[in-house]
Amino acid sequence: MSWNWEEQSGVPEYASGKKERYPTSDRVILHCDCDSFFASVESVLDPTLRDVPMAVCGSEEDRRGIVLAKNQLAKKYGIQTAETVWSARRKCRDLVTVPPHHAEYAEFSRRINAIYDRYTDQVEPFSIDESFLDVTGSRVLFGDGPTIADAIRTAVRGEIGVTVSVGVSFNKIFAKLGSDYNKPDGTTVITRENFRQIL
Repeated sequence: MSWNWEEQSGVPEYASGKKERYPTSDRVILHCDCDSFFASVESVLDPTLRDVPMAVCGSEEDRRGIVLAKNQLAKKYGIQTAETVWSARRKCRDLVTVPPHHAEYAEFSRRINAIYDRYTDQVEPFSIDESFLDVTGSRVLFGDGPTIADAIRTAVRGEIGVTVSVGVSFNKIFAKLGSDYNKPDGTTVITRENFRQIL
């Protein structure tokens, strides 16, 4: 089968270490995954949380309370999502904990998905912080898949204050795997040519 490659100038390098272009016959699917979403929203609401190890946690009075999300500084201490607050504090004495604010998370999710809607009308929310986007028909207006992914990351970071990692591929499975590959705030392209190398 011969590919009719889209010509795009200045296409950046991605996680594969080389420039990637898509055959025009392929679908282009993005998986957009907000990085440490609950913790990121809390840092937007209270900027003092950005420079300290912080976690969004359940009730500390309840010894079964768990870590729901943590920022990058907390991750450096080995704090894991779903571990007990008690265990997390053993790893980091200076850990700052905040209770969850689910109504705020829902509103941020709505605003982020509204940005996705600018690039395609085929947006499929997968969870409060993840969405699949089919941008196959959007390339004429906005450029190839990686270009759209980078534009989305820039818009969400600039307008909402949250970073998003995006996987770009020809199906949902590889797009979702790609969004986990280069966190935080990264774009990863998985094609028919490089998926064995990356996965």
